Amino acid sequence: MKRVYQGQMTLRTRFAALAVAVCLSHPAALWAQDADPHRDLVDALAARARLLDNYGPSAVSTMLDEARRDPEMVEMEGECPGTLDIMGQAAMPTLVKSQERAVDQYRAALLDLFAGKLSPEIARSAADFYRSADGRFIIDIAEQNQSDTHSLEDVRRNEDMSISREAMEADKLAMREALRASEHIERIETIGQHLAGSQWFAPFATLRPDMHTLELALQNDDFTQAEEAEFDRALESALSAHLDKCYAE
Repeated sequence: MKRVYQGQMTLRTRFAALAVAVCLSHPAALWAQDADPHRDLVDALAARARLLDNYGPSAVSTMLDEARRDPEMVEMEGECPGTLDIMGQAAMPTLVKSQERAVDQYRAALLDLFAGKLSPEIARSAADFYRSADGRFIIDIAEQNQSDTHSLEDVRRNEDMSISREAMEADKLAMREALRASEHIERIETIGQHLAGSQWFAPFATLRPDMHTLELALQNDDFTQAEEAEFDRALESALSAHLDKCYAE
């Protein structure tokens, strides 16, 4: 159930590659360097605050957009104006709580991956790049050109509302094509050439399939049983009160 509400979070959990083989990831806020280079790399690629930034409003917006595709919900909103807004307000706390849990699990899995596969020296070099001016530029330009078209099509088509690896890869391809047409392609290629000559990039790039697997798991995270029960109770309580008042008038 949660998956259909992911909205723009699908854009914030992409690790992708440019045509010049540059690994891309999430924008990160400035932070004090951690003594643990592997944890520092996780913060550079998947800062908790960044992954959760504006998640609640974005998820609710997508939830309501999907509801407006349902003729029954459209009819209910017409009979009782404000129904959809009430749904969104009631849903947001559980959506946010659930995503916080999922993001914490994702970051922990990334840390395990990096600690198990990268030396401290490589992790430090990668973290330093992703918070440099060039690293932040690459991150920003990637986010600006990301696509979630195929992922949302999967969510709407699949009975369990899951996103397939094929859909995720199709969205990455769409982003790479957009980057190739970018007015910044010369700078992108220059940075890519620099990375190709660095000692840390090749070992780091070998982790891309594992990082994609963790990314897909985050995109497909669903409510726990407790979260789903909490979500259902919140919606039922809010809608019952709203509809009772509406039909009594």
